[in-house]
Amino acid sequence: MIERPARLPLPPGPPDTPLGQAAAGSFLLMVASLPWSIAPMSIAAGLCAALTLPLWVRRPGLVAQRTPVDLPALGWLAALVLSAAFALDRTASLARVSKGLMPALVLLAAFHARDPRRGRRALAVLLVSAGLGATFGLGAFAAHGASHAARARGAVGHYMTFAGQLLLLAGTAAGVAVLAREPRWRAGAAAGAALGAAALAVTFTRSAWIGLAVALAVLLGAVRPRRLPALAAVIALALVAAPAPYRARALSAFDPRHPVNLERTYMWQAGLRMFGDHPLTGVGLQDLKTVYDRYRPPQAHERAGHLHSVPIQVAASMGIVGLMAFAWLVFGLFRATTRDLAPALRAGGLAAGLRLGVTAAFSGFLVAGLFEWNFGDEELLYLLFTLVGLAWAARGWEAPAVSAPGEGTAGLAAAAPEHAP
Repeated sequence: MIERPARLPLPPGPPDTPLGQAAAGSFLLMVASLPWSIAPMSIAAGLCAALTLPLWVRRPGLVAQRTPVDLPALGWLAALVLSAAFALDRTASLARVSKGLMPALVLLAAFHARDPRRGRRALAVLLVSAGLGATFGLGAFAAHGASHAARARGAVGHYMTFAGQLLLLAGTAAGVAVLAREPRWRAGAAAGAALGAAALAVTFTRSAWIGLAVALAVLLGAVRPRRLPALAAVIALALVAAPAPYRARALSAFDPRHPVNLERTYMWQAGLRMFGDHPLTGVGLQDLKTVYDRYRPPQAHERAGHLHSVPIQVAASMGIVGLMAFAWLVFGLFRATTRDLAPALRAGGLAAGLRLGVTAAFSGFLVAGLFEWNFGDEELLYLLFTLVGLAWAARGWEAPAVSAPGEGTAGLAAAAPEHAP
């Protein structure tokens, strides 16, 4: 392999001025709010943006380091605008275009986490807050009877959204636990991952269970690919040993005649018909209940406001334009987490663990999104885009040699340190 010098340090983050310190503090507040509910995270994100924008206006050089998500984010926003402009319900659709601004959180997080000390502090705050959030969810589950009827909802208030948060956070924490060098980071992240996985189990959310299994497979495949069969054996053993309600819930995911699965297939069929009738820009961004009533099969019982699948939802609501923009955005997000990741894995360390963990968690998130509309959930988008921004900034936390252009992320497993735990 050809080696070249490490990437130059990223431009500095917030300056040590009163405004810069206030902006940095608001970023920590935003990070701390991410495992909780929409109100605190939206308020904290708005405050952080309001304090950060003046810094960029006064010193444009502070934001000179762009991310791979910037252009795809603009394309995604343009696709949302176009879909809303030609929507069946233009007024309701235009009200949802503002979600297209959320990928800017990648740039915001990358800016604040550029400094290694501040970036590690933000990661520590996130892991501690995530552990508290998972503990809160477990406690509420136990207090309400510890059964499927009392599915863990966390502070966010809905079991599927809570499961999505736990999937992203547990996957990220697992990456840190595997590759961090410092014992305190490894132990703390391992504890956070275990708490997150336990809380995820009691949400009874099948798509997120599958997503976490995928995340762990991606993570293990990058650092210890020979142990993937062992992971499969552990998952099978856990399924066999699980209490009956959990085992039945997990196995129901593979039963095509299960009532919930049948309703999902009806939604997907209706979504494909919507796409067939509106192939370019879709039916629009509005709630789909009234549209679904016209397209659903006669045997369907639910009135679906969305279609429980990210690709089908995007196809139905935004058409070919939306599908292309979404694919570009996903590609940009993966580029941000995997740029020069192979040599970083070879060196190991906290930054590599964070980047691998976010990559694995995002992979699981996308797989879960085949069965739910998780990309339309603002609570999850706040967390996802912030994690990607942290991962992009983490490239500058340590200085391993990086591969020559063209190596990309191929051969992550071969480049990973075999001594990783």
